[in-house]
Amino acid sequence: MKNQQIIDDILSKNSELTRDEILTELMTEKQKTGNLLDEKTLLRLIGAKYGIKTNNITTFCGDLLLSDLISGLYNVSVKGRIIAVYPVKFFNGETPGKLASLIISDKTSVIRVILWNEKTEYINSIKLIPGKIVLISQGYTRDDPQGKTELHVGRNGEIKILKNINPENYPDIQKFSKKINEITSSISEVHLIGTVKQVFPMRKFIRNDTSEGFILSFTLFDETGEISVIVWNELAEKMENLVKKDLKLKLINAKVTLTSDNSIELQITPYTFVDVFSEK
Repeated sequence: MKNQQIIDDILSKNSELTRDEILTELMTEKQKTGNLLDEKTLLRLIGAKYGIKTNNITTFCGDLLLSDLISGLYNVSVKGRIIAVYPVKFFNGETPGKLASLIISDKTSVIRVILWNEKTEYINSIKLIPGKIVLISQGYTRDDPQGKTELHVGRNGEIKILKNINPENYPDIQKFSKKINEITSSISEVHLIGTVKQVFPMRKFIRNDTSEGFILSFTLFDETGEISVIVWNELAEKMENLVKKDLKLKLINAKVTLTSDNSIELQITPYTFVDVFSEK
């Protein structure tokens, strides 16, 4: 499919767009990716965004910044600081397997990294822990259900610990964290560092199916304000002994929700990473 044909297909299905708008978006994407992707690949990605089906997008990207990553890339290499490591999970189906995930950062962004099957062994074999700076090579990108780009490490992917590298290019989560007074309902997920002000006793409730559920709530504060945090069920049971008054915590990918009285609160989900925050 030639470039002009992709543009024509986009226009035919999106009458509100103009050719100039598509070309402007193309130039913006070229700048974002540092001209590492050719125009045809970028137009295919733009076309996919507007509902145009094209052939699989396969390209070698070399080293990219995390903010350059868009869905549909293969043979991707990136460097980043590990800021969270999630436990290995097992899944069943036609092809049972396992996966684990990391959150990594560079000076431009934060991204989730999915390790598939035998690649989960990297967590223990090379000791993938928060603070380490890694090189991930031969990865590929996909969008998660919320449309956020993720980096996947499959059969051909590799991870290496890097040493003697400038840590300033790979900041910790503080760079990307919000202050409490910056959190609004327009944000779906947030990174936050705050101190526990108050912990409420875990409560038991009965679900509609008569099974038992649990809810744990606590309040975090920083120099700009305070906010309620809600934890449900199994996660509440796991966190009950972690959350203590005056403890400083980091929350990664906490869900932002509105209460019935339109105040903002955070919810801890299976995608949220919670740990004690250290200044080191």
